[in-house]
Amino acid sequence: MSRRRFFAARVEGEAAWLEGAAAAHLARVLRAVAGQEFELAWQGRVYLGRVRRATPALVAFDLVGELATPAPAPALELGAALFKFDRFEWMLEKATELGLSRLYLLSTRRVEPRLLAAAAKRFERWRTIAREAAEQSRRADWPEIVAPQPLAAFLASPVSAPGRERWVLTEPPGGEPLSPARGPRLLLAGPEGGWGPGELEAAVAAGFAPASLGPRILRCETALLAALARSGA
Repeated sequence: MSRRRFFAARVEGEAAWLEGAAAAHLARVLRAVAGQEFELAWQGRVYLGRVRRATPALVAFDLVGELATPAPAPALELGAALFKFDRFEWMLEKATELGLSRLYLLSTRRVEPRLLAAAAKRFERWRTIAREAAEQSRRADWPEIVAPQPLAAFLASPVSAPGRERWVLTEPPGGEPLSPARGPRLLLAGPEGGWGPGELEAAVAAGFAPASLGPRILRCETALLAALARSGA
């Protein structure tokens, strides 16, 4: 069985620490004791750590050595309009497992205002979901989640500038089939109900190529995960 992996709260020299919920889980649920070994991820690198002392508030490790990790895959980012939180959070967990590197949250014409108003209170929860999914899938990092911004501001920002593949997901018919990524890729997706008047055209004018996921109308979470999988994340 593979060793469990956690994201370290701190690494200094040949020592590392877990704090907060991660420490409590390791000490109380996994009942870690001195001498046990776990993997610790820190700033994109992974180490083998041996427990020196374990309490629910703090677990201290001695670092045994650095572990080899696969070469990082090309960055895969999403610009996604907000949708219902239960489905959004499930999508975030699975997208993290698939290798999502960054998520830009967008406000578009058909995003419900109440979702935008409530998003700020969910950010810590969403970061926890992404972090735990990254640990479970044995990643060395977890995706950054960027606060909601209007679609127009996103399209005008340096984030949307050339330098990687840029695709906007369209409803059928229209767009060419989405193929595996050849390098860094940014995917753009609308909300439930689809793009509003002029939004798809604005994305295309900003340099995003229309992409299709096939002849069926998909839910937001299905479309985003299908696009990530087809991109080869």
